[in-house]
Order: sequence, then structure tokens, then C-alpha cells
Amino acid sequence: MIKRENLRKTSICGIINVTPDSFSDGGQFFAIEEALKQARKLIAEGATILDIGGESTRPGSSYVEIEEEIQRVVPVIKAIRQESDVLISVDTWKSQVAEAALKAGAHIVNDITGLMGDEKMAEVVARAGAQVVIMFNPVMARPQHPSSLIFPHFGFNQAFTEEELADFEKMTIEELMEDFFDRALARANQAGIAQENIMLDPGIGFGLTKKENLLLLRDLDKLHQKGYPIFLGVSRKRFVINILEENGFEVNPDTEAGFRNRDIASAHVTSIAARQGVKVVRVHDVASHKMAVEIASAIRLADHAENLDLKQYK
Repeated sequence: MIKRENLRKTSICGIINVTPDSFSDGGQFFAIEEALKQARKLIAEGATILDIGGESTRPGSSYVEIEEEIQRVVPVIKAIRQESDVLISVDTWKSQVAEAALKAGAHIVNDITGLMGDEKMAEVVARAGAQVVIMFNPVMARPQHPSSLIFPHFGFNQAFTEEELADFEKMTIEELMEDFFDRALARANQAGIAQENIMLDPGIGFGLTKKENLLLLRDLDKLHQKGYPIFLGVSRKRFVINILEENGFEVNPDTEAGFRNRDIASAHVTSIAARQGVKVVRVHDVASHKMAVEIASAIRLADHAENLDLKQYK
């Protein structure tokens, strides 16, 4: 019997970065009114979730103090909530920021440290009865890996012992993700987070090599076997841009073609993800990803399509 959940189209989560140094929008939506204007646009284009982030996690970014991050995200969440009942996710690994955001009207905590960066995060999520995105964070599991060294430090303390880190270095990326999720899910279970409130994110782009990114995307079906919905963020990730560049496509974001090509390529990945039944894709350009979701979801749900004759072209 097919679960009702598996009959749903992939949902689109639109990104609103209220940071002055975001890798994707360069702080364009730092002001509340601009963020609100962007929220309206994303919702109109088909986003059913908005992900609000007040701290950039791109390579070379800097730590944002808790109070500063709260001041960035909470006014935006409140402004959106005043005029829309759209689902809101807060992109933070800090429990105090999450707690303030949930009180302001957010429904989901998108934790890039997978509950490992702040020991109080799981408790905050459980107490609020909120949903949580637990992301696999290779940067935390392999801090000395060449692909991790360009990223900022995530978490208040070192999440793993030196012995554990040494063991991680011997694992394949699939084994490492499995181990990381087992630990994170144990923490979620201990705190009392309901299983139906958990989504898993394979952490594409965070301290992974090009091959590792591709392997995790290719094998999303294996992640599905853990029994949790998948939340996937690949929009404008560097490895996607790298593939385009290697194959002669324009990728300079200062040109119209280069900027557009990044979203077209990202939408192709979304199409693959939607075809595999990913629950949520986190994107910048909702319009192009909406098209990808509709086509891929129609193919995935072909058995349930109406058997109608197509209209003739005129």
C-alpha cells in the first residue's frame, strides 16, 4: 500500500537570507521591507515554506552573535506572519535563536549542525512541538578534511571526541552520514522530538568533495530507507556551478546568462530529487524549481494520473 505522503508533490522552500554577506543575494533582503517583498514574491511563485536565515554559512563567513541573529530573523518572521500563514523555517543552529523564532511564528528549525552544535536545541524543538531538519554536517565530522577547512566552525563546542573524529576519517561518505544521523536521531529521540516532525538533509555542499556530493545525490533512495522525509538544499551550490564551468557554460553571476545558468542547473537537480520523492527542496529561484517539481512529480506519480487524450496543438 502506498503511503499518502508518497502521493504528494515535492514542496518548495524559498530562501530569504537576512544577512549582509549572503553568498546568494549579497544581503539584498537585509531590510525588513525588502525581505517581506521577497517573501510575497516567493509565495506567489509557489513556495509553501520560507526559510529565514540570519547567519551566512558560506565558506569564509563569520560567526554572528546570538542577539544579533535574533534581531535579524525575528522581525522578518513577525512581519511575514502578520500577512500570511505560510510555513516558516528558521535556519539556525543556536537554540536561543530557534526559541525566539518559534515564539515569533516559525514552525520548523533548519539546523545545519543536526542538533549537534547546541546541546539545548533538541529540547527547544521538542518543547515547542516544532518540526526539525537534521542536516548531516561533514564539516563537523571531518574538520581537518581539505573540503572542510574553508568553512567556519559550526557549534559551540567540538561535537565529537578526537577518537571519534579519527574513526570518521576511515569511513566512506555514506558510512559517515549513517553514523552522524544515528547519533543525531538518538539525541532527538532522547529529547522527545516526535518522529513525524523530523526531516533529514544530506548536507550537500558542506565540506564534501565533488564526487561525494554526486554520490549522496545519486543514492537518495538509500537515505529514504531510514524512514524519514528528505529536505534537500542544492540551489546554487558550488559543485553544481563547477560542473557547468567544466563543461563550458557561462557561470559568472555578474552576467545575465551566468546568473540564470546557475538556477537552471540547480532546477535540473531539483527535478532529479523530486523524481526520487524528496519531500522539500530549498531554493532561491522558486519559479524555475516549481516547473522542475511539476514535471518530475507528474512522472513519479504517473500511476495516479488521469488517462486523458491530449489536446491538439493549434
